Amino acid sequence: FIYQNQDSVREAIALSGVPRSRLFITSKIPGCFNATYYVEADLKQLGLDYIDLLLIHGPRPSDACQGTWQILEAYHARGVLKAIGVSNFNTQDLEILLSSAKVLPAVNQIQHNILRHDDDTISFCKAHNITVEAYSPLGRSNHSGDIPGNEEIKEIAANHKVSAYQVALKWILQHGHVLTFQSSSQAHQEADADLFGFELTAQEMKRLDALQG
Repeated sequence: FIYQNQDSVREAIALSGVPRSRLFITSKIPGCFNATYYVEADLKQLGLDYIDLLLIHGPRPSDACQGTWQILEAYHARGVLKAIGVSNFNTQDLEILLSSAKVLPAVNQIQHNILRHDDDTISFCKAHNITVEAYSPLGRSNHSGDIPGNEEIKEIAANHKVSAYQVALKWILQHGHVLTFQSSSQAHQEADADLFGFELTAQEMKRLDALQG
């Protein structure tokens, strides 16, 4: 809901000709407030009777997240939300949520890339079988360091005859996480998605793990 693109998504679904059962639709509510309103509005605007994955965009206000989660659990029990998860939740936020949750979050979508990663939250998610989904996996301008200019990443990329960006994405996947990325360039999209023709060694992974900071 937060990106205000439901109309575009609804039109794309209609034009695709792909059966609904073969599509995986993820949406978000803005935070821990007005959950029923946002879920119902999302379903109506998307023209769907169920959503495959619904995320809470952030733990705001934090003292309302347990109640919001209970509402999402009810939709999940009815099959309206096939899976439910969170975004931008750190370890403390997750501990509070899990203290009363009946359904564990399927996903925690967090900013995560090779030069910036919250290892405490990642470890907590792994311990509780919560999938980490990386957004901004290639960094953000003036926010996450210079991935294509990093000499360590460039050296490893040259060893595999791939780009620094491909190494950065592969590092995430080899840690067992999933990711989402976007680009206005089809060529960049295709290159970034070409990640299965090479494998980073254990030593390379260790070197890349140490790049943060």
